[in-house]
Amino acid sequence: MSGIAGPDRHYGFWAGPRDVAPILEATERMTDFVVARLGVGQGSRVLDVGCGDGRPAVRLARTLGARVVAIDVDREALRDGAEHAAAQGVAEMVRFRHVDAMDLPFADASFDAVLAFEVTPNLDVEAFYRSVARVLCPGGRLVVETPYLRVPMTEKVRERVGPHLARLDAVSLDAPEDHLAAARRAGMAATELVDITEDVRDSLSRLARGPRERRARLEAGRGTPGTARPPAAFAAWADAAEIGGVVMTFTRTEH
Repeated sequence: MSGIAGPDRHYGFWAGPRDVAPILEATERMTDFVVARLGVGQGSRVLDVGCGDGRPAVRLARTLGARVVAIDVDREALRDGAEHAAAQGVAEMVRFRHVDAMDLPFADASFDAVLAFEVTPNLDVEAFYRSVARVLCPGGRLVVETPYLRVPMTEKVRERVGPHLARLDAVSLDAPEDHLAAARRAGMAATELVDITEDVRDSLSRLARGPRERRARLEAGRGTPGTARPPAAFAAWADAAEIGGVVMTFTRTEH
């Protein structure tokens, strides 16, 4: 995915079709949009769940001075993240660990905030919120950015988005209300929900277009045909009006 979506491996944030920001700038905008909701600062302890290549974790440490534990099950991504942290001078502030989000090896109330970029489609949301709530300090914040399914899952919808879900090993695209209910049962209260569908929809179309344009340049330059070919499933995902995006902020209750 990073070859298509840039090193951040998450949606970009564009202000409509006239916004010509490149993918890297747009994904950094999304990072900043989400990180601003964590309410953290110098020395805050933050857990980044499903950190991928670690760009948001490194940006969080570099811009706000937070100390971040970034976890993922992709060892190659973790190595890339550690290299990026070293290159940015924050290797001592960001620790990358091979950890399953459903089995967090951290003590209760270990973190002031938790960040989850587009990871919940790969997880059981009930188990995710229980796991996170345990390691989050009372009053601490969880911010979840995720795609979601705006309509009931029918066979027609499954045909459009199913191949891409399978490619990402996704479990489901839970609706925001399902997240809110699961978080509440885990002891967290929702404090903000921002629907970003219109801001990320153009992101998907641009990401689908980008590889086609690179492929055309490769073929024109006698490169190997198809070396940059985007998966057909990704293009179908980009065109699926049934897919939305949302950023949700939760606070761990005191009890």
